[in-house]
Amino acid sequence: MKRKYGNNVEEILKYGEEVKTRIEKIENSENYVNSLKKDLKEIICELDILSYKMHEYRLKTANFLSQGINNELSDLEMKNAKFLVEIEYDDNKNFGANGLDKIRFMISTNIGEDEKPLAKIASGGEMSRIMLAIKNVLADVDKVSTMVFDEIDTGISGAAANSVSEKLKSISTKHQVLCVTHLANIAAKGDYNYFISKAVEENRTKTTIKRLSEDETIKEIARIASGNTNEIAIEHAKELRKIA
Repeated sequence: MKRKYGNNVEEILKYGEEVKTRIEKIENSENYVNSLKKDLKEIICELDILSYKMHEYRLKTANFLSQGINNELSDLEMKNAKFLVEIEYDDNKNFGANGLDKIRFMISTNIGEDEKPLAKIASGGEMSRIMLAIKNVLADVDKVSTMVFDEIDTGISGAAANSVSEKLKSISTKHQVLCVTHLANIAAKGDYNYFISKAVEENRTKTTIKRLSEDETIKEIARIASGNTNEIAIEHAKELRKIA
């Protein structure tokens, strides 16, 4: 028996109980299946209730989120944009990790246009500002400690650049913000500035990074703002830092 059913008496008895349980399920398979169906029905009913509660809560939150993001977009010189959180409830009970909701971010960036999926309609510069608007609205509840914005200034300048720099500064009060930028307006807002450069050494490209002193930061802001570091450019850079 040990060779066939276990190495010791305890394992043999355990195997015997497992076989007994399987036999009982086979002999009472109809009752067992009916019991499983009953359990399944109760679970589906509970899931249905919870999913609908989630759906109702999402509808309320979606309105708050959409309104907040639209206000932020207006500040970011996208006054004609209309952001909308679209929530579709699945009546076919195809439960997923998000309950029965299918959620899409929709946007119209110009007056007279219908809302379309965000990923398909926004340009690079628009996407950067939309992302910044979303992050600013969620700043109080977002648990991500560090946010990286890689060339968020793509496709923007002037008033939009000033607005972006203000939003980045606002987010930085609650999160660590790392931003790669080529705009003086944004660089001037940084608490710390680093200069990244590439050089070819022994037929290999090497990247270096250097933390700038305040004087070096002023010169670099002047350079990216006007292309030179003459007295007028330096004074302009100092003014940008003073405002920041």
